[in-house]
Amino acid sequence: MFSLSGTEPWPRNNILNNKNKNKNNNNHKNNNRSAHPVIRLQLYKVVSLLTACFLLRTERDLQLVSASFGFASLGLPSKPVAAKVFAPCRFKQILDYTTITAKTYQGLPLAALSSTARSSILESLVRGLDEKLHPGSVFQDAERGRCVDGAIRSRGNLQYNWQRDGIRVQLKTSQLIWNKSDRRWLVQFRNVKLKEDDAVESDFDELLVALYTPRGIFIYRHDLKHGLSTNGISTAVTGSDICVCGPSGETNWPAALDVILEKLDASACQHFGHLSLEDELLSELVAVRPQTTGQVYKGLPLADLSSKARGDCLKALVCEVDSLLHPAGMIKDADSDAFGWLRGRARIKCKSAQLCWSKSEQCWQMYFRHIKLQACGIREMAMFDELLLALYTPRGLSICKHDLEFAVSTQGVRTATHGHRVTINAPKGEQNWQAALKAITNKLDAESNGCKRLAFVPFRRLEGWDGGDE
Repeated sequence: MFSLSGTEPWPRNNILNNKNKNKNNNNHKNNNRSAHPVIRLQLYKVVSLLTACFLLRTERDLQLVSASFGFASLGLPSKPVAAKVFAPCRFKQILDYTTITAKTYQGLPLAALSSTARSSILESLVRGLDEKLHPGSVFQDAERGRCVDGAIRSRGNLQYNWQRDGIRVQLKTSQLIWNKSDRRWLVQFRNVKLKEDDAVESDFDELLVALYTPRGIFIYRHDLKHGLSTNGISTAVTGSDICVCGPSGETNWPAALDVILEKLDASACQHFGHLSLEDELLSELVAVRPQTTGQVYKGLPLADLSSKARGDCLKALVCEVDSLLHPAGMIKDADSDAFGWLRGRARIKCKSAQLCWSKSEQCWQMYFRHIKLQACGIREMAMFDELLLALYTPRGLSICKHDLEFAVSTQGVRTATHGHRVTINAPKGEQNWQAALKAITNKLDAESNGCKRLAFVPFRRLEGWDGGDE
């Protein structure tokens, strides 16, 4: 607090020391003397006012940071939160990053959707095309079936997508993307579960592949051989991949797409159909689909990137924040894929997730994947020393140190190859993302876990925030 005790005495006017002055000067002297207490009083008021403003500003800043994180209590005992707020301009190069793929698809139908949402619409389109090509056939939805643990399969985990006259049809979709490391355009269809000994004896009878490209949607009946590759020990669990590539070094996507289509046409794959991006049914499906996740991220940094590209950017940003939070610590690149970087001798792992709407769970959630923690009979210990979670939300990026226990779950037979997951759900049925985010952050801040909030980088301008660091 400010103190007046150290204030130097006011300098006396030389006129006051002259005893031989006339009466007018004496009156002037008396007036100056009587003014000193008034001046001191005014000074005290000014200092008090400045002190009050300082305290008010401090309290307002704390409320501002608290509001930005959503720390309001929902009845859960919460621990004190001391997170540092960083201005987004510190990380402008990362937050302004975009990919060649994102630039190519900018403004096109389906481009702003997540891969899951896009696949759902493409499934409706291709099934509609299949019904038109087979007007006399009987179409049925896929049977749910059960997983190896006996649980009923979710819609996203079905062995095939629909039946046509008893023929089990599976659809795989892929976007034509630019692969930065290989410097080529390609399409890659993942998790194609074929039988190891005989592909014909798979859990489906017919495989359709749909290529989402800037030129439209190309559909082929695949021959179960062309471009097929395995994934090592993960193949038995996650299946194989189908990859068809354009020429290495060819940056022009139309030329690369021509080569990819020529490869498919020259193989035993059969052309099934083509749909324009201006197709009426596509426009209708996009119009009626709730844009729950896409709308709230529109125009925000990194929103138009794929989940992988966004994850790479967030990892780089969190690494920079980590170095700012530990200025005395030496940050080094990792020499292993098991963790992201070294801070001194500590192995730091960063996992990111987007606040998104789960159609199956009917709630907003944060879903962190592929976290290789200690698991009995699988891994004797975690592959890292410290786990940092990056929560990508419409409000900004929140960075949290995880306690390696909170909200952790296994993934059945995938745990051995894919690791654990951390899933934090908002209340079911709560469609307001702000309220959902507040509920999620309150779970992280509860005293019942050891998670710790570290930093926050706002995307939107906060009321009263001057653009600088905390």
